[in-house]
Amino acid sequence: MLEGKHEAQTLEALIHSVIPPHARRLEPQGELARGGMATIEVAVDRALQRRVAIKLLHPDQRESMLAVRSFLREAQITGQLDHPNIVPVHELSVDERGRLYFTMKLVEGRTLHDLLDARRATHERSDLSGRKIASALDHEDLLQLLDAFNKVLDATAFAHSRGVVHLDLKPDNVLVGDYGQVYLMDWGIAKVMSKPAGGDPLGPSRWVEDPLPLPLREDVIMGTPAYMSPEQARGDHRAIDTRTDVFALGAMLFEILTGHPPYYGRNAIEVLLQAEEAEAALPADVPIARELRRIVARAMTKDVGARYESVEALQLDLRRFMRGGGNFPRQRFAAGEWIIREDEVGDAAYILVAGQCEVFKLIDGRWESLRTLGPGDVFGETAILASTPRTASVVALTEVHTMVVTREVLEREVEGMKPWMGAFIRALARRFSEAEEKRQLAAAALADRPPAPEIANFAMMVLDSWGRWDRDLGATMSLRRLCGAIKTNFAMTQDAVLAALDDYPQFTIDRERDVIGLRDKRALREALTGQLRW
Repeated sequence: MLEGKHEAQTLEALIHSVIPPHARRLEPQGELARGGMATIEVAVDRALQRRVAIKLLHPDQRESMLAVRSFLREAQITGQLDHPNIVPVHELSVDERGRLYFTMKLVEGRTLHDLLDARRATHERSDLSGRKIASALDHEDLLQLLDAFNKVLDATAFAHSRGVVHLDLKPDNVLVGDYGQVYLMDWGIAKVMSKPAGGDPLGPSRWVEDPLPLPLREDVIMGTPAYMSPEQARGDHRAIDTRTDVFALGAMLFEILTGHPPYYGRNAIEVLLQAEEAEAALPADVPIARELRRIVARAMTKDVGARYESVEALQLDLRRFMRGGGNFPRQRFAAGEWIIREDEVGDAAYILVAGQCEVFKLIDGRWESLRTLGPGDVFGETAILASTPRTASVVALTEVHTMVVTREVLEREVEGMKPWMGAFIRALARRFSEAEEKRQLAAAALADRPPAPEIANFAMMVLDSWGRWDRDLGATMSLRRLCGAIKTNFAMTQDAVLAALDDYPQFTIDRERDVIGLRDKRALREALTGQLRW
């Protein structure tokens, strides 16, 4: 009996040693950040032996109904948003000194604002308004910042799906961890939208509950003016919806690209007046990709109906840009159709998505096949970069699907690089154009005639597999297509191919109609017997 009592006391002592009384559970370790309404401290949760962040409402805000209500609902709203890019809230409580606080995951890192500040300090210059702005981003830096921004889009889209509009999206409210974590913070002035008619579309307990909505007058303006949409800057609460956040996200992207927010003024009133009219434009002298300019312009348009209808729509365009080429127009070409012609002035380059093309050149009055192109190959760019006429023609062998990169887009992207890099690319394109032309002429003049039996046998197999039956000519197909296939396998010129096939009368060749036929396959096989080197 005594033994059992002793064991019970030991167990109680163990539990109390691990889980201290509530008042002593959090062990403060210093201040992390301080704002106008609250302080964030670091503490150790002695029960779980983990470091946490504590957000404490300033004592001088304790008597403000608006401040207290905003603080409480920030904890409640954030606590209901379970997403990898929204900081988890652990506990909402009052400490032994009567201070309101909530605990959340501690993330060690810097705000996106701090990261952009570091950029400004490294590459800063001033615009005409005296604002510090950054020079063009390195490609890798841009992709890293866009990757972090993309995670902010994920968090915002998730909140919208739960009925929550943030209303204070800005780089200061984005925390970037040391190992790539990104968290969207500060949901204190968020608006919870009314549930759609017919109930919660997400099922029970999925739409965020807001028992403490902020009692705002119609003319009360809350948020950060430098990133506000016109409707928010006017205090038009009835007009606020998810597209209000879309505008602010566009303003954040504006700052990522330029190093400064969209609006600038000597005081908050000046900034608000600009925000009401959406008076912001990306500076023309900062090299920014045209597609990013379009994304920012659409997100930040004054006309709510012309903005992206959702964060997901904005994100789709951004992801296409980050992947590269997703925003390019598509063009289809039928088999046999000319895509580009030799000696014409180039106005576009092409990325081959599907199908096959043949590149050929007119040499001494004859069409000489140069190579066959497949998915992923690019053509037509040299004429644009080198400012020279097309040096070869391209014809679709099969139905072809391409992405079209216009001269304007290609030149803008080159101009967007550092000046020395753009000059290098143009010089390389000119030299490549000259070298390629010399190589093609030399190859055509010096090509050795390969063994005719191998060429004839290969031509017979291609015609047998891909040819069409003709009553007069037998198995037939495009002469250019056949020569392209043979050139790919034997690295020889079209003239050499035709010379080899001329040794075998079973082939009928019509250059003018671009047709080759095989009339008597059995006779050709007999002729090749003993000639082939196996």
